[in-house]
Amino acid sequence: MDSVSNVLGIDKVNMDGKLICIEEQHDTNANFVLSSIISNALKRNYKICFVLFHNTMNHYHNMGMKFGYNLTLLKEKGKVTVIEPMKIVAFNMEYIYEQTANSIVHDIFVIIKTEHDKIIQSNEHVVIIIDDLSHIYNFGCNLKESTYYIRYLRSLIECYNVSQLCVVMHTYKDENSFSNVLTHGLKYIAHLFIKTEPLETGYSSDASGNITINWKMDDVRIKYNWPEVMKYIYKLSDRQVQIYTPGTSALLA
Repeated sequence: MDSVSNVLGIDKVNMDGKLICIEEQHDTNANFVLSSIISNALKRNYKICFVLFHNTMNHYHNMGMKFGYNLTLLKEKGKVTVIEPMKIVAFNMEYIYEQTANSIVHDIFVIIKTEHDKIIQSNEHVVIIIDDLSHIYNFGCNLKESTYYIRYLRSLIECYNVSQLCVVMHTYKDENSFSNVLTHGLKYIAHLFIKTEPLETGYSSDASGNITINWKMDDVRIKYNWPEVMKYIYKLSDRQVQIYTPGTSALLA
């Protein structure tokens, strides 16, 4: 994962107070991108706070085992916290009918903030990982309310400046879908935007998909002489990731 972190550039940049958005388009697998962010954070002794709207903790545990870390063991040691909003709401079905969408989402935000504050009060840093924020639509939130929610989360990390926010979004072919529109907005407020896309030619035994890396901070790009947008091809195997420059056989990771 160190080589992937190097391609992304997150091993060089202090991401405290910053927002990373990962867009995982349908028929692609961005697990290796998120895994590199987790690995980089653990290497720096950060804690991880998962807010799981989409995948389960078991999914992330299996992903971590492939890439060299054990999230279940880290959870037992207090290095990993898991918040599952769907389970919190579904625990008492009457709660759904008694509360408005805004109050439900507010309560989830309070839970996230409480866990976040516990960690930083111990003078520790944390990465908050949200997968997949578009599911707040299932609570009845419209696009405007969802945008406000993103602003709350971003303000939380910017206020303390000792934590990072990483939002994973799963998007589909329908450009007008809630997930796609919300992701489009996130792209413009993120400090780092990463997108995985399927190959235009369809299935290939030589590549798994395309990855786009878009640093939105001019000072960072100038410092490291990075273009605004970097595009690569990636190939996944069971426990390995290979990243190439398009049109060449130059292996970057």
